[in-house]
Amino acid sequence: MSDIFSVTDFAFPYDKLRFPGQASDERILYVGRESAIMLYLRLAFVFVAALMLTAVAMLIISTLSNFLGNPVTILSLTALILGFLFGMIGAWWMYTTWKKSIFVITNRRLTKFIYVTPWNRYNLSVTLDMIEDTGAYSRGYFQALLHIGTFTARSAAGNREEKYFFVDNVEHGEDLANYVNKVLFMFKHDVSKLDTFRPFVSAKSGDRDQQIKDHPEFTS
Repeated sequence: MSDIFSVTDFAFPYDKLRFPGQASDERILYVGRESAIMLYLRLAFVFVAALMLTAVAMLIISTLSNFLGNPVTILSLTALILGFLFGMIGAWWMYTTWKKSIFVITNRRLTKFIYVTPWNRYNLSVTLDMIEDTGAYSRGYFQALLHIGTFTARSAAGNREEKYFFVDNVEHGEDLANYVNKVLFMFKHDVSKLDTFRPFVSAKSGDRDQQIKDHPEFTS
């Protein structure tokens, strides 16, 4: 079994993965994370910030060169090294938290693990019997342009925003919402069929029809 937080690309049918707290008879139907577009944007921000900080430091050193004398070269080199380290550490931080932050759909629940640092995370789950309905939407023109959105599942515990299970910046959010609705229907009408229910295969997962054909053990 693979450590689910160390996997870069999740592959159908997900039967080689395990996540913390997973029951022995609990099947993973889908594993996903934020769109890689969000990672690229954050990495770009980190590198731009590193360049700007380095440029400002070099400008200050250059301005004070008449007063500093010989230490200018050492200070300039130090500024370049610190700028480089800031960019590398920032990029590592962004990539690690993005890679480890995942959401999982199983035959029992929806759950997500969000890493706020490379070492610290929080976990949120909602069982299928508590879900009233699902939805997907784009928050503004930016998400619509990048074809990403927010997937939500409304809990029966209430209609307040904190009762929603949501995952931001995911691709094929509408497909996910439709798939979870199928899972909920099966859960309410014939829960035993979820043991062989077909894992979610997105339209962007290669040859979807061939993947389904290669795994006839699953039904839907």
